Amino acid sequence: MRSRLFDVVRDRTGSALVEFTIVFPVLIFLILGLAQFGLIFYNYIMVTNAAATGARQLALSRTDANAYTDTVTAISNAAPGLGLSAACAAATTTPCITMSVNGAACSTNSGCQGYLVSASGTVPPEPASVTVSYSCSSNSIMPAYLINLAGICPLTSTMQQVVE
Repeated sequence: MRSRLFDVVRDRTGSALVEFTIVFPVLIFLILGLAQFGLIFYNYIMVTNAAATGARQLALSRTDANAYTDTVTAISNAAPGLGLSAACAAATTTPCITMSVNGAACSTNSGCQGYLVSASGTVPPEPASVTVSYSCSSNSIMPAYLINLAGICPLTSTMQQVVE
């Protein structure tokens, strides 16, 4: 009986399965965390690119009668998968696009064109600014109880260009 007990203690069959069941959840958590980080970083690059494209479009739209609409279209085309629009019901609504010329917010074609015409040719040059916000928590691949995206989301980028 005693020798049988020692044989069971020395028997190592099945130890790999036990080790695998301990390590597997940690490994899956790390892989999903890396994938989530990559997705958030990709979205940040898209938001930054959209803001830069929008600022450039707005800065060049001095003679454009549809400056606001064309800028929103350029931003939406720069980041097609994010569903960006100019509809900002509240300051926390995302996705959201806001524009300003020399600090004056413009939200219509005529308003933007008026601000752009008055800003062109001034010394020092006046900036056209575009802010793009996007809530990345809507496309999380991990459950909310495992990862807290509150400190990261929403992703916001502001870009400025000189009105030309």
